[in-house]
Order: sequence, then C-alpha cells, then structure tokens
Amino acid sequence: MNERLNVLVVDDEYPVLVTAAAILSEDFRVMTATNAEAALRLLSQHTFDVLCTDFNMPGRNGIQLLREATTVQPHLSGVLVTGHREYLEKRDKYDAQGLYYLLIKPYQPTQLVELIHRAAESSRLKRMMSSLSSELGAWKRAL
Repeated sequence: MNERLNVLVVDDEYPVLVTAAAILSEDFRVMTATNAEAALRLLSQHTFDVLCTDFNMPGRNGIQLLREATTVQPHLSGVLVTGHREYLEKRDKYDAQGLYYLLIKPYQPTQLVELIHRAAESSRLKRMMSSLSSELGAWKRAL
C-alpha cells in the first residue's frame, strides 16, 4: 500500500478551508492554516508534498507564500487556487517559473483531488531526481 502524502491547505476563508481539507483527507494527510504566517510555521515543523493555497489572502498572497515555501522545502509542489479571473492575464509570467498548478474557483471536488495527485507526483519526482543526483555526485567523487 502506498504511503499517504502530506498536503498543507491554506485559505483565509474558514468554510472553504474546512471543505477542501475534508475532500482531500480521503486520499492525503492534511494540515491546514488560515494565513501565510501560520503556513510557514507548519512548513518549518513538518515535511509536505503539496502546498495548496488560495491566491487572495491578507498579508502575503498565495504566490508569495509558494515562493517562500519552496525555499524552505525545495521539493514541495504548489497548487494555487483563485476565483479572480483577472489573474489569468498574469498567469503566463508565473507559470513560466514552474512554481505551481492553477485551479480556478468554482471547481469540482474531483478537480481538486486530481490536481493535488498530479502535484504530489511532481513532488515525488523532484525528490527522486534530487536523490539520484546526490548518488551520482557521490559515485563521481568515489572514482
């Protein structure tokens, strides 16, 4: 049986946060935070595979949080959730950096689960590549 992956869900709207966590808890271990500061504290204490965050929050927005989070946990994959259609105009600039997957509200629960699975697979592959790279470096040094 596969190990359940860890997902951190961040949203300042409590009903949205609780609903997303409930949807994802069937497939993942889920922790929640209501703002970026709380999320960064959790990221310093736990290892996550995916960070799923709302774009529009007080203080740091979701993109700022994802940027900081990936410096703390480089193998982390991000899912940015937004209901702001005007955000799509800026999307190419952010997507080019490969920072996250994008989910537009309103969404179906199955869309959220599928996107988190995709992001989790990306995180797993990042970890695998890092491990292989380290092993290759050690092998080269041994020669």
